[in-house]
Amino acid sequence: MTGQITNVINKKSNYRIGKFILFKDPLKALTSINLQQAKQLISIIEHLYKCGIIHRDIRPNNIMFDETCNHLKLIDFGFATTLENNENTKELGIEGVVLYAGLEFLKLYSEVVVLNAEMIHTYKYERTFDLTCALNVIMFMKNKEIAKKFNLWKSSSLKLRVAASLEFWSDLKQKNKNYNDLLNLIDNLSDFKIIKDGIEVLF
Repeated sequence: MTGQITNVINKKSNYRIGKFILFKDPLKALTSINLQQAKQLISIIEHLYKCGIIHRDIRPNNIMFDETCNHLKLIDFGFATTLENNENTKELGIEGVVLYAGLEFLKLYSEVVVLNAEMIHTYKYERTFDLTCALNVIMFMKNKEIAKKFNLWKSSSLKLRVAASLEFWSDLKQKNKNYNDLLNLIDNLSDFKIIKDGIEVLF
């Protein structure tokens, strides 16, 4: 069921809180992912990509499941931004997802942001930023061992979590050929179908 954008009003003050997407049917949190759902997620990212939108907050908590239509729904566009047709990157203040982001983002975050938390930091968000995040989310939700490692870091400081994530994704890229090949396909993106076909090896 398609969501409907609506204004949300605070009844006491008659103040408009903002615009939200309201879904007619309740959405279910996704705790694991199968191949069909993984391809649906890539299709969602493809649609955003073609519309020139970077969500910037692709993480498990923002991926829901609509049982009425058997389809994934992406929520929370609070950090989303738009690109012009000729733009491949957009420099913005760092907000949104961190631990599921690509290696370049994590390196910058660990070297600059964590050490100077009080300063405002920017990153040149790539047009494919969401696609890398989606792949990492798929790896996390598909592989219980990966999920266990991430859960071990939950109570750690942000500095330690970022360092652990950077080390983990770097190590996975070196040791897991399928994951490395998919990252290379994203870096040289020509067709989303290649990505959808490529993730089949993960299942």
